[in-house]
Amino acid sequence: MKLKFLGTGAAEGVPAEFCSCEVCREVRRRGPAEYRTRSQVLVDGVLSIEFPPDAYCHALRFGIDYSALRYILVTHSHMDHFYAHDFVLRGYKYAPGTSEPLHIFGNEEVKRVFDECTRREMRPEVLPNVPFTVAEPYAPLSFGPYRALPLPARHAPRERALVYLVEGGGKRYLHLTDTCGLDEGAIGFLADYLGGAAVDFAAFDCTFLFREAGRSARHMGLPDAAALRDEFLRRGIADGHTRCAITHFSHSSAPFSERVARGGEEYGFLPAFDGMEVEF
Repeated sequence: MKLKFLGTGAAEGVPAEFCSCEVCREVRRRGPAEYRTRSQVLVDGVLSIEFPPDAYCHALRFGIDYSALRYILVTHSHMDHFYAHDFVLRGYKYAPGTSEPLHIFGNEEVKRVFDECTRREMRPEVLPNVPFTVAEPYAPLSFGPYRALPLPARHAPRERALVYLVEGGGKRYLHLTDTCGLDEGAIGFLADYLGGAAVDFAAFDCTFLFREAGRSARHMGLPDAAALRDEFLRRGIADGHTRCAITHFSHSSAPFSERVARGGEEYGFLPAFDGMEVEF
């Protein structure tokens, strides 16, 4: 399984679009190596986890042809994770000859956003090119060579946000953003589902970087990510061979590359950056 982290920023990106704080000014001064666009992970070139507003720019920056994309897993409906308007362009004169379906999976609110966008703008002949399947917590999804297990996230109070375990080719990837830890029920279910087979790679929400999440938080910092990883180790969800990364950084945490690297070294995580590739 090959992962490419196309974007590793939180909702506002780094630098934030309308911000002139000290951090954002310094990131602009340093240039593209420090930029963090909205979060997206590409799996084997055919499966995308999230489809943010920056997806088109990701394709341009990293030389990706989205006509090869076959599946999209969406965690929740927040605009930095799902930009449904782009799917209007998957057919008709915008993409002539496109016939292979692009399957989208997400919760009921993601489906509502998708329906609203397509109702307004999509031509009827394009709709079959982007079939949508509602994902439910704990109900495995099978598509192509992959199997995905949606788990309930601790993130959005107005919808059932999800995180995903993705399995393919005998490998397992656990995608843990956006969330602030996982409930005991979700951890227990995941441990039972895996049956002692640890995940190969996991990416943890690290919006707050060094700062610990508060009681009402919807994201994590390094102390929270480390605590969740340690719980995975105790429960057999992870083992000594599991590689763990941190991603989804906010400008408010000052995620300069040297700070993220220092945090990763201190807590034992791989610091993700836009364009990072991992194969396992």
